[in-house]
Amino acid sequence: NPKFMKKECAPCCESCEELDFKRRCPIDRDVPSIWGPGDLNKMFERITTDSYYVEKFQPTIYSKPPEGPWIVTLENVASAEQCEAMIEAAGARGYVRSKDVGSQKYDGTFDSIESLDRTSSNAWCLEECYKLPEHQTVLKVVENITGIPDANSEYWQMLRYDEGQFYRRHHDYIPFHHERAQGMRILTVFLYLNDVEEGGGTRFTDLDITVEPRRGRALLWPSVLDSDSSLRDHRTHHEAMPVIRGVKYGANGWYHERDFKTPYASGCS
Repeated sequence: NPKFMKKECAPCCESCEELDFKRRCPIDRDVPSIWGPGDLNKMFERITTDSYYVEKFQPTIYSKPPEGPWIVTLENVASAEQCEAMIEAAGARGYVRSKDVGSQKYDGTFDSIESLDRTSSNAWCLEECYKLPEHQTVLKVVENITGIPDANSEYWQMLRYDEGQFYRRHHDYIPFHHERAQGMRILTVFLYLNDVEEGGGTRFTDLDITVEPRRGRALLWPSVLDSDSSLRDHRTHHEAMPVIRGVKYGANGWYHERDFKTPYASGCS
């Protein structure tokens, strides 16, 4: 693997320039964000007022401007069969302990670290999971809802929370993405894949809003401001409440300002 060797054995391969992330992964600053000023609001207004989306997905508005950020749920984004297929595909890939972003490494990438604030397990929906027909159908539904192409999405993170597991207060905005070609995470689409016997809600800690899990329900919220998609909206800190009884399955879809999958394929995300 020449690309691997050039980076991991740079002195021997006389390729030390490969250790410079900015040189290895240049950013085209002329590529615009998918959202300009006002586009965030336009998307949420469309899915909560347009008759097609209202009838098909039965939106519930938990928060909206000017009082607060947009927090909206949509029902029936995925069918029971699609949810089950995604759970099975994630199980086949294997769940491992969820991790948070750690410190920066010598080559400009970042470590992943286990945290006492996050006790769930996850599997990344790559390869055969990504190609799963049921998952592809859900991705197309979400693309229609958001107007954001799938290329701008990270591969979905499939989650499992057993009884007592949780993820404490956090934010989906990651500052170092300013220096990545894909730009910032602008929108989270969290899909609940099953009904939970008790607990497991998503709580927006600064707004005192809790959304309960329901199979096929998608919860949408922005990580950024409507006026500037590169700036964090500090109001959308949230936490996964502990599961009291049963197990919770879900899926995180994180959508970026620009194409994510191309830089990911090059090790530049």
